[in-house]
Amino acid sequence: MTRKQDPVHTRRRALARLGALALAAYATPAMTTLSVAQAKSSSGSSGASGSSNPSPASPPTAPSPASPPSKSSAPTSPSTCSGPTDDDVGCAAPQP
Repeated sequence: MTRKQDPVHTRRRALARLGALALAAYATPAMTTLSVAQAKSSSGSSGASGSSNPSPASPPTAPSPASPPSKSSAPTSPSTCSGPTDDDVGCAAPQP
């Protein structure tokens, strides 16, 4: 015989499982640790090697040519008030 479950309890159980999975997915990166990689030389020695000498500086390059001046924009239309209280930008409040 099939037992019909209450949809509210089924929904609550599904939401509880979803919440548990979300919590596990959120907490897993904090719980796991990544090991620090250690470079080893091919000679088999376990000691750390000294730092290498820096490479020489590259010669400077020639400056690039200047770009042409940009075109000026066309004149725009005058501003209009956007609201009834824009007195601070030069617009007067509407007169009754």
